Amino acid sequence: MLLALLYKQCGGNAPAYSWKEHYLSDSKDPYGTFLVRNLLETYFHGENFVVLKDSLNERLDTGSFVYIGDQFWVDSAAMSQLLGFASRGNQVFIACPYLPQMLFDTLNDQICVNDTMYDYESTVFDGDLYQLTDTIVTANFEHPSLADENGYKLHRRFLNTLQNYEWSYMPEEYFCEGTSLTPLGKLNGEHTNFLRIPFGKGEFLLNTTPIAFTNIHLLDKHGLDYTAKVFSHLKKGKILWDERPYDPFAEYAGEGGGGSRMDKESPLKYILKQPSLAWAWYVLLGMAVTYVIFRAKRRQRVIPVLEKNVNTSLEFIGTIGRLFFLQNNHRQLAAQKMRLFLIFVHERYHLPTKDLNDQFAKGLAIRSDVPEAHIQKILNLNRNISNSGHLSSDTLVDFHRLMEKFYRECR
Repeated sequence: MLLALLYKQCGGNAPAYSWKEHYLSDSKDPYGTFLVRNLLETYFHGENFVVLKDSLNERLDTGSFVYIGDQFWVDSAAMSQLLGFASRGNQVFIACPYLPQMLFDTLNDQICVNDTMYDYESTVFDGDLYQLTDTIVTANFEHPSLADENGYKLHRRFLNTLQNYEWSYMPEEYFCEGTSLTPLGKLNGEHTNFLRIPFGKGEFLLNTTPIAFTNIHLLDKHGLDYTAKVFSHLKKGKILWDERPYDPFAEYAGEGGGGSRMDKESPLKYILKQPSLAWAWYVLLGMAVTYVIFRAKRRQRVIPVLEKNVNTSLEFIGTIGRLFFLQNNHRQLAAQKMRLFLIFVHERYHLPTKDLNDQFAKGLAIRSDVPEAHIQKILNLNRNISNSGHLSSDTLVDFHRLMEKFYRECR
């Protein structure tokens, strides 16, 4: 129902969408990442959101690198740049059920694994030892302030049918005594799916459940809450979103999800098996080498033109807010706006937001340079909304205007 509403408000015709796990950020399909990208574009107020169109071949400056997808394919040069980026004090967030072997080879001295029990050279998060098969799992966090009493339900759905799914996780043997790995979240209370690995002055944040960040889960308030808590581990600053192309080999895996390239024959292998195509390949390769030899003069690399970031904080609120507005659920929309307001206050002014009393209003007024009377209006209206059984559209508009005035005037 919520997915149909999303397509209606975006001008689409439900159910014109695919159930493949392609993780495309411009797709409103159930397993696209349109909503999480919109969330991250305005997650840190006033900070840039940079899309890496050319993946890791572009220069990584500072901030938090974020990738969400089915596979994370990098060569040695790209991995070296990613490791250097982390070592300089930055964060690398990767949500992928098959994490790169090259990464764990580099971090091997920080992971104490009994090699007689696990074939470390050939397998990381790939095989029965590292997967739980079920239709629904419960994700939660290790930190008491983030953990939910009932956990967060995750599922793999095709149309109206729940499907068995292989939920990847990090074996507990990796968290032996002396290791620097820190579990941040678990599946079903025992299988680690979210962890931190320090590296140099920075850190890697690895999550083996990217399906949790897809559109179908963010349309649910519990899924949105889980995603927000995962990204609360990011430091305030620029976000570098890795925009990877769709894996064409995933088409052969069926509607159940994308397939691994390791399980499919590569185009180059097929070409080299055919004599005529192999000779054509060698001739083309020879011509390329000849061209490089005669064009060895160094040329300046083309400077990419970055699109201007035109997104505002209202765009994400509009994406989620219209869903509740179409359902005439004004109270839920007001609650989401208040939650974003408190996150903003906590991140910028480092104020505790548990008790919204006069002391909180006075402290926020001093730090934000916004009149205390205006902040009291926000808090009083929020209390009235929370205590009332019905919220009119006029009251919702007044609440929105109070919020926007605060954002404009705060320092």
